[in-house]
Amino acid sequence: MIIDCHTHVLDAGFWPREWFDHVAADWAGRAPGRRPEMVRHRVEPGLLDPDGDRMVAAMDRAGVDAAVLLPWDWGPDFHARASVERVNEHALAVAARHPGRIIPFAGVDPRRPGAAELVERFLRDGPAYGVKLYPACGWDPAGPAAQAVYDVCQSFDVPVLFHTGHPLPLLDDPGDPLQLLPVVRRNPALRVWLGHAGAPDGFDACLAVAAASERVSLELSVWLWSDSTAADVERLASRVVAARDSVGIGRLLFGSDHVSGPRTRGESFLPTVVDLFTSLPDAARRIGHRITGDEMNAMLGRNAARQLHWTVPTSSVGRQ
Repeated sequence: MIIDCHTHVLDAGFWPREWFDHVAADWAGRAPGRRPEMVRHRVEPGLLDPDGDRMVAAMDRAGVDAAVLLPWDWGPDFHARASVERVNEHALAVAARHPGRIIPFAGVDPRRPGAAELVERFLRDGPAYGVKLYPACGWDPAGPAAQAVYDVCQSFDVPVLFHTGHPLPLLDDPGDPLQLLPVVRRNPALRVWLGHAGAPDGFDACLAVAAASERVSLELSVWLWSDSTAADVERLASRVVAARDSVGIGRLLFGSDHVSGPRTRGESFLPTVVDLFTSLPDAARRIGHRITGDEMNAMLGRNAARQLHWTVPTSSVGRQ
């Protein structure tokens, strides 16, 4: 069983105009005489997978049974055409279109008026199975607005996935995992997933946060990419061994950060990342360590299924 704990499916208007301005300027700067307005209209279509069919096709190619779908609220400092309600309702609609394959989370910036009530609505009525939060968009994860969201998540016993590590362009906050220490200490019942496990420089900081609360797990997307080398896999194997010995294998989660638009990751991305991740036992042996098959099964899906109270249907195409 494989559950990918970090994916994104986008529809039109979900990302802000500031992002498209940035990308258009970048593209224009790569060719003499090209201006941003000449290419801006080409940026968004490459991100879109309105009904999630491309995502599920990629999962089928990769042998992924189910994927956590993470809607992202950029917050009030950015300007997207779609409302935060629309972004979240889309995640629920994609899950309804692909029953048993898509595990929808909610995503609401805590600074939104009524954010906690909106999160509660999506968890109760969706249902969403967790919440994605991105402090690098400009808010304090230890502040009172965020605490109101955590209170709701604790009442439903669902995980909060925080982005940690380097942010996307336009965002200045480095996503230091250590800023979550007061959060997990104040909320010992809060289930926390450290998205990207601090990649590329914050793995040890994530272990420190995990040591502060047994409800913290490390989600391992981005540490392996479609162009990762054998040495990259060995480095992740070393980190997995360190985390297993520090906080236990039950708190490590596989994720890919796959985005299913036609011009984002590419058709080979998800199968390649899954194959690289499943090669961790071989990489561990090469560096003098051991990762067992049972430990791999835990990271690939069993840990997530337990925390999400999720049962993969027997008709799923993935590796059972």
